[in-house]
Amino acid sequence: MSRLLCVGGDDGIDSAFGSAYLVAEWDYPDVGVVLLDTPSGGHDTVMLDYRRCGPTGEPAVVHVDEDRVPREVAPSFAAFVAALELVTAGEDEDQDDDG
Repeated sequence: MSRLLCVGGDDGIDSAFGSAYLVAEWDYPDVGVVLLDTPSGGHDTVMLDYRRCGPTGEPAVVHVDEDRVPREVAPSFAAFVAALELVTAGEDEDQDDDG
């Protein structure tokens, strides 16, 4: 995850280059709202998925890879945030526990 998109402002999910733009530009599935930027530069993303809950329910959080198939990573935004882990600069994300 590079950056969590905000609401409002020049870089918000509702801005000219926000969620609707990213869905159209990168051919993401129209399941909800683009939630964050990833280091891939658009090849994948994380979205709030409103397909099951509708516009007033609590959306699941899905990862959308290059195949553009949404895969659930958390049942809610709160569960997604609770599962996040801090990776500091220079730390190898792919390194296993054995070093």
